[in-house]
Amino acid sequence: MNCHVLTYPISIKYKRHLSSHLLQSNLVKPNFDISPHMYFNLRLRFKLPPGPRPWPVVGNLYAIKPLKFRCFAEWAQAYGPIVSVWYGSALNVVVCDAELAKQVLRENDQQLADRHRTRLSARFSRDGMDLIWADYGPHYVKVRKVSTLELFSAKRLEELRPIREDEVTFMVESIFKDCTNPENHGKSLLVKKYLGDVAFNNITRLAFGKRFMNSEGIIDEQGQEFKAIVSNGLRLGASLTISEHIPWLQWMFPLEEEAVEKHNARRDGLTRVIMEEHSSARKKSGGAKKHFVDALLTLQEKYDLSEVTIIGLLWV
Repeated sequence: MNCHVLTYPISIKYKRHLSSHLLQSNLVKPNFDISPHMYFNLRLRFKLPPGPRPWPVVGNLYAIKPLKFRCFAEWAQAYGPIVSVWYGSALNVVVCDAELAKQVLRENDQQLADRHRTRLSARFSRDGMDLIWADYGPHYVKVRKVSTLELFSAKRLEELRPIREDEVTFMVESIFKDCTNPENHGKSLLVKKYLGDVAFNNITRLAFGKRFMNSEGIIDEQGQEFKAIVSNGLRLGASLTISEHIPWLQWMFPLEEEAVEKHNARRDGLTRVIMEEHSSARKKSGGAKKHFVDALLTLQEKYDLSEVTIIGLLWV
């Protein structure tokens, strides 16, 4: 099955009747724990999609395999294109069909724009001040408009095409140079390194308008800081515990508040330095370049974008 997996957490309250069309349900943070009695009651009362039977408290957490998309694809073959999956006490609906995914992302995007924020994602996004974790409302409409009409418009992507072509060309030249190096004769070449470099340079040039890596592959001080921030963010993100899915266990697993605050301060500090550099360069040259940081700075007054929102969009 060609599985297009979309997972949405749904809160079900007994005083509110679920819409018969599941794609139009309100998505808010869950606040209940599942029991066998509640599970069968919900199945009968709200006509939930089929899915693997959950265990009390933990739901289907122990049945989910490391490669979740394969696991969901297997369940879709067994239960159908819409599957109920319980992450602890949180009901999630997994959409595993291209046509249904289109309904979710296009036709019902307003109803399904909200995403449940974990404690960590809430801190990272300043309670939804970016695009990915923003709740549907004026802020979400504004930043989505900026992203759709300004940052990722066909015109801007075409204008940024030379950057992508330049980095791919540089990668091919680097591979050719190393392949023809007599010292590497008869040795295998690990392409992963080159792909990682081209991805890194593309991201930094498109988002920040800077190439942190020189032609010799040496990363400058800002580039080292950028990589350290990304690595630290991934480390913190990987530290999620089962308490994120079982709220009443959160007292046993407190969030690393100090580490998160230091990470945010470090990320914001680097971004502000780069923003100031571009603001000074723009004043001297009198024009703006096409990469994202210059675009957001020039659009700041037009769309009333705060500094926090700009930083959030640059790190999406």
